[in-house]
Amino acid sequence: MPFENLHNEKELLLKVANGERSAFQLLYRHYYPLVKYYVSFFGPSDTRVEDLTQDVFVRIWEKREKLDGVEIFKSYLKMMTRNLVFNYLRARKVQRRFVELEPSVDFVSGSDTENQVLSGQYYDIIMKGVDLLPEGRRKILKMSIDQGLTLDEIADSLQISRSGVKKQLYAATAFVRDYLREHGELSILLYVFLSLFEP
Repeated sequence: MPFENLHNEKELLLKVANGERSAFQLLYRHYYPLVKYYVSFFGPSDTRVEDLTQDVFVRIWEKREKLDGVEIFKSYLKMMTRNLVFNYLRARKVQRRFVELEPSVDFVSGSDTENQVLSGQYYDIIMKGVDLLPEGRRKILKMSIDQGLTLDEIADSLQISRSGVKKQLYAATAFVRDYLREHGELSILLYVFLSLFEP
């Protein structure tokens, strides 16, 4: 999608990083169409595109201090958008699995925001366990969860054997299972954790 950069964009990003709301509003107005395009490209339902686009800019404002180190803002926008949309889609997946496990819980009557918060909380608990893993093992597990990569794809990306990936992934999932056993609501959390690996 052809899109022009703002004039003196680096200077504008520094102003936003320093908390200047007028600079942020200029950034918002200029880049809103591009972010909306990115959100649509990554695949959520049309009813959520506007909300997720707004959420990207909220996240940018919350993390504005990092903007002074951004060299290519369009790449930064794309990365932020991708991460937010993927987190949303994962949370929806967790929610669907939770409903399958606990059909008596009426997600439909709750607001979409409430549903996202609940499923996001389960995901956050799981990720706390993941973050305790050694760096290499954590990277492999996140490649499997976050990117949905197969054993072969992870092996190719990291230039290690498929059996090595499988061994590390098995050890990582075993560790997180043990972590969940120590943090309550095991049946729900463990089921949700395992569901992250399903297509």
